[in-house]
Amino acid sequence: MRKVNFLLVVALVALLSGTVLAQGVPVDIPGTGVNFFLYRYEGQTVPYDKIDTIWENLSKAFQAWVDGGQQQDALSGEDVHVKGHDIYVKDQLILTVDQYHADANKATRAQLAEKWAANLRKGVDAFVTTNIVR
Repeated sequence: MRKVNFLLVVALVALLSGTVLAQGVPVDIPGTGVNFFLYRYEGQTVPYDKIDTIWENLSKAFQAWVDGGQQQDALSGEDVHVKGHDIYVKDQLILTVDQYHADANKATRAQLAEKWAANLRKGVDAFVTTNIVR
């Protein structure tokens, strides 16, 4: 019985320590209130450089739309697509789903890419609705 209790305690500590170590930063579509995924990381250093790259990629996609005249029919959630583990808005790569995030979400990389792309579609639609030229 002691051995079973000890193993349960070890399992509980391992489970809780994994939960405590994993942290996350929501990655949103600026100005929309739509978070399309949680960037998870471990340790004390927030990976702002990687998050900034994602926002930079989003900005490039939105800037191309602005440069084209901000017409409502020129950009929509339908322009978000997945190629393998990569998520794109039109031809602009936004991010690649990695194994760490797939494992954290108990999904395959492909499944998680589809989930994040669905969230991004909502965000792109909200961004366009908020920013169309009237």
